[in-house]
Amino acid sequence: MTNKNPTKRSLVLSVLSLLLCVSMFVGTTFAWFTDEVTSTGNIIKSGSLDVELLWSDAVDGTYADASQGAIFNYQYWEPGYTEVKYIKIKNVGDLAFKFKLSIIPNVLPIAGQYNLADVIDVYMLPAEEADRADIDAATPVGTLAELMADIDGAAHGYLLPAEGVGSDRNNGIDAPKGEIAYCIALKMRESADNNYQNLSVGEGFSVQLLATQYTWEEDTFDDQYDADAKLDWTPVASANELKLALERNAENIVLTKDITTNEAFVVDYEANINGAGFTVSRAAGYTGGMFTVKANAALALENITVDGGAVWTGPINDVLQRGTVNTGVTATGAIVTTEGNGVVELNQGAVLQNNDGANAVFLDTRTGSKLIINGGEIINNTAAAGAIWGGGEIIMNAGKISYNSGSLGGAIRVVTNVGTVLTMNGGEMNHNYSTSQGGAIWAGSSSSNNVYVFNGGEMAYNYSEQVGGAMYAGYYETVKIGGTFKLHDNAAASGVGAIRFHNHASFVMTGGEIYDNGENSLFLLNNSASITGGKIIDSFGYSGGLNLTWGEAEVDGVIAYDLSTNHNTAYLAAEFNTLKFSVNESDEHFANFNFKPAAGYTYTAGDEAKLICMNPGYETYWDAATQTFRLQAV
Repeated sequence: MTNKNPTKRSLVLSVLSLLLCVSMFVGTTFAWFTDEVTSTGNIIKSGSLDVELLWSDAVDGTYADASQGAIFNYQYWEPGYTEVKYIKIKNVGDLAFKFKLSIIPNVLPIAGQYNLADVIDVYMLPAEEADRADIDAATPVGTLAELMADIDGAAHGYLLPAEGVGSDRNNGIDAPKGEIAYCIALKMRESADNNYQNLSVGEGFSVQLLATQYTWEEDTFDDQYDADAKLDWTPVASANELKLALERNAENIVLTKDITTNEAFVVDYEANINGAGFTVSRAAGYTGGMFTVKANAALALENITVDGGAVWTGPINDVLQRGTVNTGVTATGAIVTTEGNGVVELNQGAVLQNNDGANAVFLDTRTGSKLIINGGEIINNTAAAGAIWGGGEIIMNAGKISYNSGSLGGAIRVVTNVGTVLTMNGGEMNHNYSTSQGGAIWAGSSSSNNVYVFNGGEMAYNYSEQVGGAMYAGYYETVKIGGTFKLHDNAAASGVGAIRFHNHASFVMTGGEIYDNGENSLFLLNNSASITGGKIIDSFGYSGGLNLTWGEAEVDGVIAYDLSTNHNTAYLAAEFNTLKFSVNESDEHFANFNFKPAAGYTYTAGDEAKLICMNPGYETYWDAATQTFRLQAV
């Protein structure tokens, strides 16, 4: 057959081909000019800070590794006896370092008792062959006892690497490279009398070398990037070393191993302990306290776990999310105890856990005691008064007080009558359990002027077998909620899932949220309350006299007023949001119930619709004569 229109057919095929090509490149972009540059072989490696301590009997003798044995070891000392040793500090890495050489006793000499260390002078001389005349002509750096007690060390210096970055420059000074040597001499004073016979230097001592970065290598800007590297830390690897470091008032203590203790560590100055991830545990046969912070002293813990020895087994408690049967140590002492004005600070990574039978933290009842939580945790403890007992001041900025249990207060029992202030700015106080009142916090019974301020963080999933799923506030106490604080998902067997206020306690809410704590979330009894901000999803009850001031808060629940007839006025702020309420009064007294707005309020038609009466057959209206909102039958 002859094709009568080849041109038309070719055109159609061309259009179809073009459409197919276009469809293949939908969503793509052509790059008409292209180029590429690749830098290969980039390397980032860290340097090595590595130090060795060696010793010898002669300056040109064979040097031994000091970490493998004692440098001084002689048992027949007498007046005038002198022992000379030579030490070398070697930089076997490729970074410069500064160092501190210290004398560390196994046990500090007891003041007032004769000790051989008191009459042995220590000399530090250049690394040259020394004779007796050189020693006699020199000035000692101190007695052995003085150097044992000196946390600043016996000698300081810096050392460059034999090879490495910066080893070929001197910054204008003649810097030692590779190694540096000293002559150390110990001499027993000729004046030592018979009182020093048959004595020893305590239980021995160690020669310790610490090293850290030195301002030598340069970065893009200068050589000062490690100017803050300090040698004021004290490494400890045993309970005895930790005890000794605290006795020597070491400011910054660093654990190098797990430690088990059968006695309490005493802190009577401002001490900082960094656990470096290690744990201090109570020994199996020891039930007493673990740390005692003396009056006016302070203890800061960081990156450390202090374990009270309880081992939780048995059925899992849903609130605590752990067993409640302890097959480990039952304690008679707290993990940390403070005396008057003592301060405990729990920083990031500090954990106080597993204390059963006594509180994790015991704060002295005097108002100066203070607990500060900046990211630490107090968890899995059980005692009659929860994890924390006492008075003073508790400040929580971050961290956890969770999974603890007790009778009055699952987490915290606050002493009354001492003006305790608890401030929560962040963190969580969750999953605590009370077998009585106050799932997390309890401070009831006698009159008190304690204040609780909740600015941030949350209290959630706490439980009480009676009332106050999260908290039981006592007589004349003040609870303030604001900021971003959240109080939610707490519960109590007998009702009042969030906070149960006792007589004459005060409640101030300017922000925050309260929700999902059950139908009767809050219960206020003869309380002064001001709710002018924040959000309350739950319903709650208000019983008795005094007053409740209502403002621009959001409440989805119903406030149930149970007022006596001589306290029948509720109060409104000058500006207020919608409020659903019910009144438990006999019918003849309904007309007496009223809402009185604060000074500065101007009635606007329809404002009565904001006050929604949930009692069947009643509504709210504006009484212009008394300038109040009242109830009337409909």
